[in-house]
Amino acid sequence: MNHWLEKSKENLLPLSVASSFGEALKEWFFTGVVFDRGDEDIFCELCEHPDLASHFEIKNRHKHNILLVGSSCILRFQDIEILDKAGVAITDDNERKSALDKALRDKIIESSLESLRDLWRSDIQNRRKIAELGIAVKNGEALHPEDLLFLFDRMNQLNVEYLATRYKISLRSDNAKYQLAGMSDSEIKKIWPALSNQQKAKAREVNKRIVY
Repeated sequence: MNHWLEKSKENLLPLSVASSFGEALKEWFFTGVVFDRGDEDIFCELCEHPDLASHFEIKNRHKHNILLVGSSCILRFQDIEILDKAGVAITDDNERKSALDKALRDKIIESSLESLRDLWRSDIQNRRKIAELGIAVKNGEALHPEDLLFLFDRMNQLNVEYLATRYKISLRSDNAKYQLAGMSDSEIKKIWPALSNQQKAKAREVNKRIVY
């Protein structure tokens, strides 16, 4: 017996009109709303799989019930509709995944911008630089190590809430690598959560003082 499938049936059917799981799935669609949960301990309300990083909202078009689920469940159960901008259901598997990925990226960017807006309001003397870096974040760009360290330092000093993992860092250019090589251990630890696993390996090559 597939544990996740059985849990999905148990959780979906009471909130749907149809009595069969296959027909009930057709009543649900992705609303476009994503919740970036950060470090919260969350699970999928459909299959009950734990350790999710984000919630995707699906809604029943008849009963208007809502479930907060993982993207994998939406992709696994293809009868849960994902609509394009024109309101037409996306049927191609790759396009469905791309639509969910974009929705998540947009939410992460918006969440990171919320912290930068709070910082901009609080840090009057650095507003110009914060605005410039905010534009880069809004455009989905990764920041150089020194720029990210500047933002994190200012947010820490002014008690602005933020989640380091929401921000992207670039280590591709020689300048970015040079900046990282010149950072102290305490400075690197501040930006460390923003690095991907691949970037962390590269950072250890660039800065031999990194031992974690």
